[in-house]
Amino acid sequence: MKSYCDKPVVSWLILVYDRTAKERFPLKRKWYRFNYDRATEAEAQEVLRLIRHGRRDDFLDPPEKLGEARVSFEVGGSSGTSREILRYRYLFDLVPDEKALAAAAEEACEFLMVTLLQEYFEDENEKPITQVQIFDEEAQRGGKPGAISVILDHPESVLRCGPAEPIRPELWSQSAAELIAQLMDVFAQLAGSRWLQGRCIVGSAAKGGYKAILPVSEDCMAVILPFRQLYSKNPADDLFNRCCKIHNRHCTGTHPTHWWVDSYRARFNEFLDKPVQFPLHPATLPARRYLDAVAYGANVVHATSKKSDPAADLSALLSSHPQEVVVMGYHYTLHILLGYVSMAIPVLRQNVMHWVNDLQWAAPQSPKARDLFGP
Repeated sequence: MKSYCDKPVVSWLILVYDRTAKERFPLKRKWYRFNYDRATEAEAQEVLRLIRHGRRDDFLDPPEKLGEARVSFEVGGSSGTSREILRYRYLFDLVPDEKALAAAAEEACEFLMVTLLQEYFEDENEKPITQVQIFDEEAQRGGKPGAISVILDHPESVLRCGPAEPIRPELWSQSAAELIAQLMDVFAQLAGSRWLQGRCIVGSAAKGGYKAILPVSEDCMAVILPFRQLYSKNPADDLFNRCCKIHNRHCTGTHPTHWWVDSYRARFNEFLDKPVQFPLHPATLPARRYLDAVAYGANVVHATSKKSDPAADLSALLSSHPQEVVVMGYHYTLHILLGYVSMAIPVLRQNVMHWVNDLQWAAPQSPKARDLFGP
């Protein structure tokens, strides 16, 4: 291949599930490099555009002296490579020797990497394969044809088991249906919010301190009350826990969806009870207190609070850490919580819709907020 010192070296690390290998785990690591010789100029430019789009390099100030580091942290947004890059996968050639790739990178004007936002795997024939397919094949090894795997963080794996046939129909009520409908509505509001789509990044500045790009204040404040409904221990809230309990009251313990919902409910509560592990400052408050410090301490939820703890917590956070870091820790905590809820929602929806639509159990009747205020 020609030397392209004036062109970026574009690499792609792909994890490979090799059925021919005696030991298939850990997955093999294979490096690929974009081949300018086989690409048209338009294809090359599009590949570079896809990789450079959303990069955080332009956010960080360049180091002023040798060895000086710049640290950044980002949640949400679109900081990775779009999956549109898969259209150009055929233009990447295997590099058997990682040292050769490193040597080429040293000569290049720039070194770029494909960093997909969602996981991507290939098999030994360079064909795409999902993690669910990988574990299905592993489950079927040893004479278990038709066996399937259920993998945490992959709801599509458990949804294949179908809806659960319910138990205790006498305990179901319209109020239970209303509560679960409220959870679905709150989740839809958060998942479709401008807050979730907004770029959220904080990094060290050249002259000390931090700088940040955060969602606009109106978008941030718009999600505080919906999130509070999910996690608050107030008996009128605690929406996620209450809905999970309703579901598992009617879902037989032998059905995989019972275990699935219980797992994410446990992880949700465990996260709220443990100190926030935000990378840019040491663990301090438990996540629930951190969230309350902002919601109550900044008088977003109430004009006054019966307790002084949230205000004191917020004051302590701001005195110990830059404001940008404190706010970023808040967004980070919300993103983690929403992730746990998002894993349970598809299962709750599948089962409850079966119970209400197919089995004619009581359905919700109250109007949703977006219907009430919508056109």
